[in-house]
Amino acid sequence: MIDRIPALLLAALLSLGAPVAASAAEATTSPQVEQIRPDPQSPQVGSGPHRYQFVLRDTVSAAPAALRPFALSHTAFDLPFVAAEKDVYQGITDAQGRTPVFAFEQAPPAQGWVLLERFGSGPNGERMRLQAGDGEGIGAMAYELVVCGKTPRLYRGVTTADGDTAYVATSAIVNLLLFIDADSTSAGGDESAGRIEADDGQTALRRCRPDAADPT
Repeated sequence: MIDRIPALLLAALLSLGAPVAASAAEATTSPQVEQIRPDPQSPQVGSGPHRYQFVLRDTVSAAPAALRPFALSHTAFDLPFVAAEKDVYQGITDAQGRTPVFAFEQAPPAQGWVLLERFGSGPNGERMRLQAGDGEGIGAMAYELVVCGKTPRLYRGVTTADGDTAYVATSAIVNLLLFIDADSTSAGGDESAGRIEADDGQTALRRCRPDAADPT
């Protein structure tokens, strides 16, 4: 389990509002983004003749991730309908795992889209990437992200094929801790992704504030 010692702490006290740290994902595109023909019946964001729609897939089953919070960005193009400094659109997929249709007056570059599952909400945020020694992303790795805000929160997930975690969004600048299971090499048989446990709040508090007293 991830909570057992030794767990590997990949990033400590990473400020989501600070410049991207070495352990945060660089502004690179993901070849895993699946673009589909825009559905005229889907809600539309923005305006213009250039229209795009995407499907978010679950990182474990590869099935369309229905009704899942997501984050969409582009590494080389500003999204005109996003006012936040991070330039990341935050939404929820439909029952078929599809995003809304995004419309633009000018066509964005074909390469550069980044679509990820999203934890939390707010104008501050970051995604992180697990990489091997050769720089290749480590996919299908179970992880835990602990957001050390006023109320610490713990999220579970599995990295994408590129090694990316979900996008973590917050309303304030906070610290982010990323843990992986040193014994886990694949998400194929992993049951921890997305699981919520009764003591998650205490686990998050203990990791964010090691000196805090545990009432249990």
